[in-house]
Amino acid sequence: MQKDLIRLTESAILVSIAVVFELLSKMVPFLQMPFGGSVSLAMLPVIIVAVRHGMGYGMMAGFVFGIVNYLIDGYAFFWGSFVFDYSLAFVALGLGGIFSKKALKGHVRSFIYAIALASFARYLMHSFSGVLFFAEYAGDHNVLVYSFILYNGPYMLGSAILCTLAGLVIYKRVLLTNLE
Repeated sequence: MQKDLIRLTESAILVSIAVVFELLSKMVPFLQMPFGGSVSLAMLPVIIVAVRHGMGYGMMAGFVFGIVNYLIDGYAFFWGSFVFDYSLAFVALGLGGIFSKKALKGHVRSFIYAIALASFARYLMHSFSGVLFFAEYAGDHNVLVYSFILYNGPYMLGSAILCTLAGLVIYKRVLLTNLE
């Protein structure tokens, strides 16, 4: 019971930190994409939840973050965008928990893999959303090229690199700290 309370509390704190990171990224205009999305550290705290406490906690933290993020910026114009861009995209960050056991034993590569998998899964959700619901914004471009490469690729790659670098800086201090 005590351990569950600690996990829940830590998850809530990390989701709050993710929200702060997202708000900070919104204050820097050149990091923003015109129809939502930005280069941000916001994924990192959610991935840390997944690595420290497992995929279930990570997915729930991602879901909560996605809802709060939607309430903050509300770029979802209809249900499909809400489902893909806010719900599934941030729930997908919990997939980083697949590498939890090795990452918590000091295998830094497993932590990098967790960030890479979580980032890629989120990228796929945003890109599928673009193909399915925002094709008209592609203009003369092929919708697949526009959504996967031109729009979502740059900011998601930037976010993944930023989260990896920051994660490596704090890895031993944050991830390997005992829960008890």
